[in-house]
Amino acid sequence: MNEKRIVASLKNSAEEFALEIARLPAEGTLWRPGEGEWSQHEILTHVYIADHHVFLPRLRAMATEVNPFLPVVDEVALQKSEWNPDTPREELLKAFMADRGAEIDLLKAHNWDRPGAHGSLGPITLGWVGQYALGHTWEHGSQAMRARLYYTVRGPGKAS
Repeated sequence: MNEKRIVASLKNSAEEFALEIARLPAEGTLWRPGEGEWSQHEILTHVYIADHHVFLPRLRAMATEVNPFLPVVDEVALQKSEWNPDTPREELLKAFMADRGAEIDLLKAHNWDRPGAHGSLGPITLGWVGQYALGHTWEHGSQAMRARLYYTVRGPGKAS
């Protein structure tokens, strides 16, 4: 995939993710498909956390610094501390979309070969982070879709 296609896919995947979240009735947002599985609200929170606390800061650092150190982020701890079932999904989606827009702007404006030193992976590039963010959105978009589909057949009031 070339850079223009990746940027377009980052935009499109974020829009598709937002549409998938909106397909689930609001009353199903906190419903979990099974033991140990996330609700759509938890999925949305995780995607927001990844873009806001991981991808965007790394892209900013690589765009503005010379080979910055990129610390490992404890996403599990962030999920526990930041997930709030009372946060409206529209608020999370708006914040996610704003962060994704900023990521796209950085990718469009800078050389994709700009390096950073990841705390556990070692050398990575600005382009690598952009592609990883894309895969992350696809992964959790699929998870959100599965949660919605299971809700339609196993959600409250459905025969099991």
